[in-house]
Amino acid sequence: MNTDRLESLSELTAKYCFEKLDLDSAELGSEYSYPNLPLCIIDTVFSIGVSYASTRNTVDRFCRFLGAEGTSESFSVSSFLSLYHTYSPQRMAAEVFGNKQRTSTVNGILKAEAVMMFSEAVRAQDVEYLKDSSFLLNNEEFEKSVLSIPGQRSGISLRYFYMLIGSDDFVKPDRMILRFLQTATECESITPDLACRIVQSACKFLRHSFPNMTPRLLDNIIWRFQSEEAKENAGTNKRRNHEENCRNRKVRSSEVH
Repeated sequence: MNTDRLESLSELTAKYCFEKLDLDSAELGSEYSYPNLPLCIIDTVFSIGVSYASTRNTVDRFCRFLGAEGTSESFSVSSFLSLYHTYSPQRMAAEVFGNKQRTSTVNGILKAEAVMMFSEAVRAQDVEYLKDSSFLLNNEEFEKSVLSIPGQRSGISLRYFYMLIGSDDFVKPDRMILRFLQTATECESITPDLACRIVQSACKFLRHSFPNMTPRLLDNIIWRFQSEEAKENAGTNKRRNHEENCRNRKVRSSEVH
């Protein structure tokens, strides 16, 4: 895509953000304040392709299982991986995470196993703690290892992981972000890579009014807005279906009589 087209889409997005989003009181969600790397990894892997409420519940179950250690800054990647010496990925899924989701409906592995493999990729870079995680950013060897994990090839998880460990420069182009951008730009052919570029570029326009705006923050604001929209639409559709069912029952009842 040429520069002029990208700038046009970014301007449309920035304008739509001004119209629809509460940019004055914008702040990151609680998931961006995890105290240790294992929690970042768990969230990263389990969040793909599902509602975030499901991911939040998975993280909470893990923390309850492990107790205070699981929310400690000193909880290392190696300490987390030691759990897999006691529990197989199958048992981790059932007994620790309480979540048997797979990375794909077709030949996918358990997300619990993908979490283990992701953690091993982190440890292979001699990174154990969140404070040292900046070494992983744009690390080619690390990225190659992560992208080889079943279900991680798109790179969306990797971008999100970078966001969770503190980078402001990345965007997680999931279906919520894509839907928002498609509406903002009236362009249906927005790919995940293009979505990242649009959000990053839109930030440059928004910073004139909001100097602290970053791609990560804008991503989070858009995601929350679009999630609420989805809930409202689901509620509206449910009411409409209920009303239509009631009308149909009345029609059938009158026909019988």
